[in-house]
Amino acid sequence: MPLFVFFFSLIFITSLSANTEIVAKIHDIDYGNDPKDEILIFLTSGDVTKITKQNLINASSNFKSDLKDNWYAFKLDDHRYIQEMTPVSPPQTDHLEQAPYLSSLKSSYVPTTVASLEVAQKYHREGRRNPKESQCFNRAMIWTYEWWKNHSLKSMKILIFFSRNYIRKYNFDWWFHIAPYIHVMDEGKVIERVMDLKYTGRPHSFRDWTKIFMRNDAECPVISKYSEYADYPYNGDCFIYRTQMYTYQPADLQMYEAWGYSKNEFNANEVKAAYLEAFDINY
Repeated sequence: MPLFVFFFSLIFITSLSANTEIVAKIHDIDYGNDPKDEILIFLTSGDVTKITKQNLINASSNFKSDLKDNWYAFKLDDHRYIQEMTPVSPPQTDHLEQAPYLSSLKSSYVPTTVASLEVAQKYHREGRRNPKESQCFNRAMIWTYEWWKNHSLKSMKILIFFSRNYIRKYNFDWWFHIAPYIHVMDEGKVIERVMDLKYTGRPHSFRDWTKIFMRNDAECPVISKYSEYADYPYNGDCFIYRTQMYTYQPADLQMYEAWGYSKNEFNANEVKAAYLEAFDINY
């Protein structure tokens, strides 16, 4: 039996076999600006889930520590409401436990510039696919890792952060999304192209890529610090952030901004976890 199961009414009851399960920590809780607003639970996986006020009270009283301190297996219904949350052991990739693998100074990182759009398309086509639903940061980790392993390609990653206003207005599922991007030589100029194999059939410009997710066609300004989004989560609709290929999740951006820690190589535990979750491979 789980240590704690939400008490839910008949409107919550669905077949458990149809539920989605996500293992993550709680990144933040958003109560909205109006008493009628739904309570949103932002998970470290990037997912935005929902919870009733009573179930949040039940959770807070049953777990005797800050809800954000622990890892849980969340079971969601078809409307992304949390039906059940069970405490689980932290995975090996928990950043708070893995701080020693970070370097104390940001190393010089120079991304590769590939020779042409044709080469970029070749890399895009050969990237690993899996039809199952998976977490974006795990897919991005394996794509960048395999391009580096197979072609010595030092790629980059791009994150798009969605504002709380945008999430509420469009009932959006995520608070962030991450994908690789590369530098490409094209007609004598170096251009940037996003390599999001899950959602695109070819390399995309930043603008064309963000249009896939922005239902209001908003243009996402570029930020240079994570706090430019985190400290103002209701501003605008979206933001994009460039980072190097070793970045796994937004927690890496927080560590760099707060402490100057930056990875200078792939973390083996993260690669192993990414293969398993995204592609069902024991690496």
